[in-house]
Amino acid sequence: MALFSRRFGLVAAIAAAVAAPAFAQAPAPAPVRGGALTIGVESDFEGFDPIRAGVYSNSTVTAASLFYETLMRLDDQGNLLPALALSMTPNEDGSVWTAKIRPNVKWHDGSPFTAQAVADHFNRLLDPANRFAGRAYLAIDKVEAPDDLTAVFKMRGPNAALPRTLAQPTVVTLIIPVKIAQEKGADYNRNPVGTGPFVFKEWRAADRLVAERNPDYWDKDKPYLDRVTVRPLPDSDARYASLVKGDVQVIWEDRAENIVKAKKDKNLRVLSWVGSGALVIPLNTQREPLNDKRVRQAVSMALNRKGNAAVLTQGLRPVHDDPYGPSSGIECKDTGALKYDPEAARKLIADYGKPVKLTMTVTATPRGREGAQVFQADMKKAGIDVEIKPVDQTQLVKEALSRDFQVTGWRIIDLADVDPQMFANFHSKSPINFSGYNNAEVDRLLLVGRTSLDENKRKAAYCDLIKILNDDAVWLWSGSNIDFAITRANVRGIPALRGGAVQVEGAWLAK
Repeated sequence: MALFSRRFGLVAAIAAAVAAPAFAQAPAPAPVRGGALTIGVESDFEGFDPIRAGVYSNSTVTAASLFYETLMRLDDQGNLLPALALSMTPNEDGSVWTAKIRPNVKWHDGSPFTAQAVADHFNRLLDPANRFAGRAYLAIDKVEAPDDLTAVFKMRGPNAALPRTLAQPTVVTLIIPVKIAQEKGADYNRNPVGTGPFVFKEWRAADRLVAERNPDYWDKDKPYLDRVTVRPLPDSDARYASLVKGDVQVIWEDRAENIVKAKKDKNLRVLSWVGSGALVIPLNTQREPLNDKRVRQAVSMALNRKGNAAVLTQGLRPVHDDPYGPSSGIECKDTGALKYDPEAARKLIADYGKPVKLTMTVTATPRGREGAQVFQADMKKAGIDVEIKPVDQTQLVKEALSRDFQVTGWRIIDLADVDPQMFANFHSKSPINFSGYNNAEVDRLLLVGRTSLDENKRKAAYCDLIKILNDDAVWLWSGSNIDFAITRANVRGIPALRGGAVQVEGAWLAK
């Protein structure tokens, strides 16, 4: 059992005392209670019932984290901490995990939170009849609740990553009250009820969502804020201007110009998090002409990924040849990445023997348009014509999940373990495999990564996997996954921006 206690944070690790620093530090200022915070995000929210919403963007996770919680949490160093569950422990081979549920937690309507609610939430997502695409992220077979404070996760096979997978807020891990959702029907998607630090007040579509402090929150010290408003502000320059003016106090940001400016402004603070995942350009392997490997390889070799990133992100997002990131611990000596070579790309297109015309679907934002224009210019040098199709983010997600695209912009979000994202995006049976990629050896390697309890075998499988994906040119890695938020100087207590979500359970405003 040493593997679990070292790598996956069992109860002993959770309960261990933090060692005192070896040098004297000034005491941290005590959080200030009260006040209101407004967060500016990139897009409106899909809703708060995962079955109906289908997917949570980082904007939705920011809002949903006000109302919902996960079983476990991760601190800024990646250590597991208790949340709705006090602990999660495995059987000998990791095929069954038992969660001990925190007692005396209540839903916002006053009803008790129990292990049955945990079972109901996950079993609902896993039920094929509900056609929830996000079930591809889970290696769970079913969840049982033998008593009010015990939830038993029965896996499809050995699984070492479950506690960490469930610790980060996502569309699958934020637990909703299924009974209440079923009673309210479609209305629940716009009227969330959870266990979280804030309770829902109002939502004006495309304008604002308002939440107020939960007076019955189980962590009696939190939250510190009285009210939080989340505002969809799709235009990044307008979002930044609102922050500078003081209309909002926190923004999620990805526009390099604004981040660079903020770093020079004494009234602002830039927060960043380097996670796993990547900014990517998926290619639809089921659509002509991208169903031909020669065309995909030509696109890959025609794209000056590193040069473009240096210009578009002003060096803020270096490009790597895999989506694993430093937090995963996976370092591959050989990724099989195809080198930038426009002349070789032209030869592949000539060998293909037909004109190649592509449509690239991107978000109708400055970031989306700039990236598409650079892609278009690179492809032209290789004899590939590209039409740019800008749409709003919600439409882009719908088209991607229905495979109604040729080339698009996407992001593999940061997760605490790479298994859920890699399995969901590239396994042939996954409903989120929107590139339509089908490779038996990739499926086998994904299963090794999911089920092996040997960390070295897992890492080797993911390195073998990336060589195949890069040679087949399924997704192009266009930027590392670094999330940024910019705050007013008096905002404190925002944790690591995992998955790009701005979480404010412990946030407060300095005087």
